[in-house]
Amino acid sequence: MTEESNSLEEDKTCDKAEHCMNKITVEPVIFCYAFGIILHVPVIQQYIHRRIAEEKGIIYNTTASMSNCDSIPASRNLETLKLQKEVQSEASFMQLGLVFSASAPSLLVALFLGAWSDRAGRRRVMGLPIFGSAIESAIILWVIYFNLPIQMLLLAGFINGICGFFPTMVLAVFSYMADITEESQRAFRLGIIEATAFISGMLSHLSSGWLINKTGYKAPYMMIFFIHTFALFYVVLKLPESRAKHLMEKSNVKVFSLHHIRVVIYIFTNPRSGERWRMCILMLTSGLMIVSSIGFGSVIVLYAIDRPLCCNSILIGYYLATSFFVQAVGAVLGLKF
Repeated sequence: MTEESNSLEEDKTCDKAEHCMNKITVEPVIFCYAFGIILHVPVIQQYIHRRIAEEKGIIYNTTASMSNCDSIPASRNLETLKLQKEVQSEASFMQLGLVFSASAPSLLVALFLGAWSDRAGRRRVMGLPIFGSAIESAIILWVIYFNLPIQMLLLAGFINGICGFFPTMVLAVFSYMADITEESQRAFRLGIIEATAFISGMLSHLSSGWLINKTGYKAPYMMIFFIHTFALFYVVLKLPESRAKHLMEKSNVKVFSLHHIRVVIYIFTNPRSGERWRMCILMLTSGLMIVSSIGFGSVIVLYAIDRPLCCNSILIGYYLATSFFVQAVGAVLGLKF
């Protein structure tokens, strides 16, 4: 009897473990994708700053100690101050170009891919931004290895943008969860996805500083490339399709079709609740939050590198990870209360 009861308990444990594993769907994709794109943000800013500074004859110490200005005398003359301001200005404009080259095409592409995924399936659309990010990291690695002009980074960002980038990934993941969950479970599953993204982001920021400090700029992008490649294979080979096959088989709608634009217009002209102003306020609020977040993230690293802070990559990674953790706590508390 004891052996039978033990075997029954083992079977129950195995069934529970199998049931939990079956519940895992897009979470590994979110973890890998978020890790890669969040790791990219501080690393590319520091790389651009270093390249522009070297062109102007300013060398920053990023590996010897916890200070980034050890190699620059404290009593700097006006010419050095002017050069450093030029470096920060050019680096910020380059960062603006990178954000625009990826974001502008992605917003247009997302309008088509979001509606297309209803007919063609979520997996195809989910795989596109991952593929674009992998190609972007490969191009950046090429630039780093051969010390090519940093303007080629704009090409990398544009390729990522036309593959959908972050907006398309959000659309695909949220649509996937809406397909596979009931309304009573949806908020909980979306909370798990958000928690997964926050954990991935914190680990990404913590590792970014140490990777740059100990290995330079190549290792982070090799990591991004392999993580996104793994995520792409997971989507293609492991992730089940959430859309019904009969809906996909009857679909002949092309990717770039006016039908998709009509669907988007219909959402705003005929909202589900009948109150259009709520949707407009929600869109405006979300847009302002995204703009402020991207704007802050685009300049804080450039400001921390130089005096008066003189942070090196490790301190910058600690700060960004702490900031991400505080945002995560605020998001959890906001959902609860």
